[in-house]
Amino acid sequence: MLKIFAVALFAMVMSVGFAQAKGHKHAVPPCSEGKQATATCACGEARGGGLVLCQKGQWCHSWWIHACAP
Repeated sequence: MLKIFAVALFAMVMSVGFAQAKGHKHAVPPCSEGKQATATCACGEARGGGLVLCQKGQWCHSWWIHACAP
């Protein structure tokens, strides 16, 4: 009985966490292609997932590789 309750509780907690993560939006503005970043910006999505962030003064190369260069 305790095992069933623990599994049900775990499933409920995981579903709530997934719903919150799904609704999360990134507040980082996109980078402008061919322009130097004036603040932290999102250059694109990395091949493995997640955002590639360029820092102030870097250049975003988002056409093929999604990378930041000094």
